[in-house]
Amino acid sequence: MRLSKRSEYGLRAVIQLAAVFDEGFVQTRQISRRERLPNKFLESILRSLKSAGLLISKVGASGGYRLADRPERVSVGEVLVALEGELVGSELAARPADPGTVERGRLGVHLIVRRVREAVAGAIEDYTLAELLEEVIAAQSGDKAMYYI
Repeated sequence: MRLSKRSEYGLRAVIQLAAVFDEGFVQTRQISRRERLPNKFLESILRSLKSAGLLISKVGASGGYRLADRPERVSVGEVLVALEGELVGSELAARPADPGTVERGRLGVHLIVRRVREAVAGAIEDYTLAELLEEVIAAQSGDKAMYYI
């Protein structure tokens, strides 16, 4: 699975927001500076996440963005779907009407895509921002080994 820059930057931003959830709103330029992200592009990403209901914003000197819900209640999957839409193309995952009449190769591709969709969904649907942040903090402190999938 490949992540677009939009998804990568969006995840980086929500990790920052999860880390300071109890502190209130964070301005876009602060996230941009902390993560070394282009501010204009980040603003666009944060607006998309707000439209999806994952962020709330406040205008003014003490304004900015924050998660709409606690990090324990927001899944990585929700963030990625809000930014990307379908993570694995649905047109290839759609079950053929009559598998007995479909070319073997086409059916094989369908079965692989379906398996990939299920694996991706299983990996990110129940994986919360709080869990991700906990792993990030542990990896930075060297407390536990980091495993990559």
